[in-house]
Amino acid sequence: MQEQEIRARLRDWIVKHSKAPGKANFSDDTKILEEGILSSLDIVEFVLFIESLRGEDIDTDDIEPAVFTSINTLYTAFFTQVA
Repeated sequence: MQEQEIRARLRDWIVKHSKAPGKANFSDDTKILEEGILSSLDIVEFVLFIESLRGEDIDTDDIEPAVFTSINTLYTAFFTQVA
């Protein structure tokens, strides 16, 4: 899967699951948790979605909270070695 496809699928998932009113202006730089686009409860399901995109499990003990800052940080953390 190419980088742009992965980023698009991450954005689509976030927009689909977000209850935030500002999600229409969502970009790869949008602060996902800081702007309330996703809640901490959404993150568990989002990690499962990321695992499905990667095709492998993620060791949740190794995840730093900063990884969920934006699409850019998510892509770097979870897909730069896989893509």
